[in-house]
Amino acid sequence: MSAQPGTNRTLIWFIVLVVFVVLLALASIFTGGQRISGVAPIGVTAIGLILVFGVYLATAQNDAWAVGTREVVYMAIGAALYGVFNWIFNTIPMPSVSQVALRPSVCIPIFFGYAFGPVVGFFTGAVGNILGDFLTGWGVFPAWDIGNGLMGMVPGLVLLFVNKRRSLNFLTILVAVLVAITAALIFFNPEVIGPWTGEIEDFSLWAWIFVIGGVVVVAGRFVLEQFSVDLAAVNLWGTLGIIIGIGFASIADIWINGYSFATAIIGEFAPAAGPNIINSMILTPILLAAYEAVQARTGR
Repeated sequence: MSAQPGTNRTLIWFIVLVVFVVLLALASIFTGGQRISGVAPIGVTAIGLILVFGVYLATAQNDAWAVGTREVVYMAIGAALYGVFNWIFNTIPMPSVSQVALRPSVCIPIFFGYAFGPVVGFFTGAVGNILGDFLTGWGVFPAWDIGNGLMGMVPGLVLLFVNKRRSLNFLTILVAVLVAITAALIFFNPEVIGPWTGEIEDFSLWAWIFVIGGVVVVAGRFVLEQFSVDLAAVNLWGTLGIIIGIGFASIADIWINGYSFATAIIGEFAPAAGPNIINSMILTPILLAAYEAVQARTGR
């Protein structure tokens, strides 16, 4: 199976998205949890896939989107690893207004996307999340499956840049601004009403987690850059992927679950994205450094 530009590449990427939808449907059929039904879940799935495919079309001639036998193997490995580890850690809930779990495994789609490209990253995150939720018995949550796919896809976009170092300054500013905005929103309005309990819940802790996480990610960029541009870049791209992916899923719940903007961002996005950023900035550079060491040892 060779990866070629043009029609073949578009067809392969389209097939990847079709496989995702088919697995989404099968998981929905064989679980007793939330199923794909109604305008909102189907509409969110369609919008998400259109956005994902649109990003591809805008940069389709770049080799970042190449998919060959190696990438297909990595997709299967990545999705399996992410699914199994999610199943393990889904038993550790985080305080939020919804079903948010601790995810040290978030480093897997970020690493696979950064190392092997956006298609591999998207498949690893999206299908791995379907598998993890299926094994847990939670059912299907399309917005969160796509959100996890985006967490893997966005770091893969680093391959669009010939010189990775050139993306660091802009990325550092963008990540710092997004983290600061999130923290400010929580500081301004730390309490939201739980949509299922009706009780007022305080999420001010997450503002400090975002502040600390943001400072460490930005500072870490300059420290890690002394050792490797890749180690510095994977943290920034990973953080951006988490913000975009979890942001998509949380905002989608305004439509799907009827959340207010404050509930979606403060009560759901912050508890999900904050720990993910911290887990990613610790574990992903370690994973990437180990991979690079193996590559150097084997001469690849």
